[in-house]
Amino acid sequence: MKALLVLLLAGCGSYSTYKTTRIVPDGQTEWLFGTQAAGAALPGNEAVLPMPETSAAVRRGFANRYELQLSTTLLAVKQVRTGSLELGGKMRVAEHGRWSLAVGAAGGYRYAESGGAVIEGGHVAVPVIFGVDIGRNQLVFSVTGGYQRYYASGARPVSVPFIGDSIGFLYQISDHFGVMHEVGFAYTPTDNFMTDSSRLFHLGIALTWTR
Repeated sequence: MKALLVLLLAGCGSYSTYKTTRIVPDGQTEWLFGTQAAGAALPGNEAVLPMPETSAAVRRGFANRYELQLSTTLLAVKQVRTGSLELGGKMRVAEHGRWSLAVGAAGGYRYAESGGAVIEGGHVAVPVIFGVDIGRNQLVFSVTGGYQRYYASGARPVSVPFIGDSIGFLYQISDHFGVMHEVGFAYTPTDNFMTDSSRLFHLGIALTWTR
């Protein structure tokens, strides 16, 4: 269970992605469709190939300060099948001029199958998000801490605590459409047969549509 495959599947692309401090206007819904890659990079310049996935999410705003989000990821090829489902919330807590701050919390489920082996797990994540508006666009920095736990039949559970950061840029094309770019890295002390720690990574791009 502590092989590289577990860390590949535990990459930080399945939790609290595509973050901004902006809240969907009260009574409106934002849809998000993206493509991304996630995995693990091992110390000593040993790298694991990224795992590509498609992603989709729906966000709903309340009182122009709170937001709920339901998101999914999916990969379905012959060698590997993965999927995830996450429910999260976000609150904008401060703003001053172009600067703003939001905090969130999320929990979810992740599934992976490869070579007949099935791995399932759950995760929680708490991001702190900083944003600076550049015209109608936004540059985003965030710090996220969390915990993942994975299970497989005939093997001991694996715990993957993590802490990391990400940088993103929201290019707002119009009032209804935007493009979100994001890259993130996280550290976990979970070992992997080769080293006693690993670095998780995520990169992705998504189209947002608000109506």
